[in-house]
Amino acid sequence: LAGLTATSAANSCILQNNGIYTYIVEAGNMPDISGICGGLWDNLKRFSACSASATSCGAVGTDNHLKWQFNVPSVCNGGMVESTWFEATKNNFGSIDC
Repeated sequence: LAGLTATSAANSCILQNNGIYTYIVEAGNMPDISGICGGLWDNLKRFSACSASATSCGAVGTDNHLKWQFNVPSVCNGGMVESTWFEATKNNFGSIDC
C-alpha cells in the first residue's frame, strides 16, 4: 500500500480554463502506455459532454512517463476525467484528482 501512495503522489491532473477546458494528466512508471492511452480515449467517449479536440497521449521523456492532454467543452468536469482514468487503469498506478 505504501508503494501505491507514493505512485499516487506522482500523478497530476491540471485544468486550464481558457474558454474551453484543457486537461493535462501526467503519471510516472506506467507500463503499456499505448494500451492505457487507448483505454483513456475509449472511456472518455462514455461522456457526451467530453467531446475532445487537440488530443495527445503518450510517453514523455524516460521512465515510462505518460502525458494525456486534451481540450473539451467546459461542461466536461473533473469527475468525468477521474472516472475515465479509473476505468482505464483501475487506479492500479494511483488515482488522479482533477
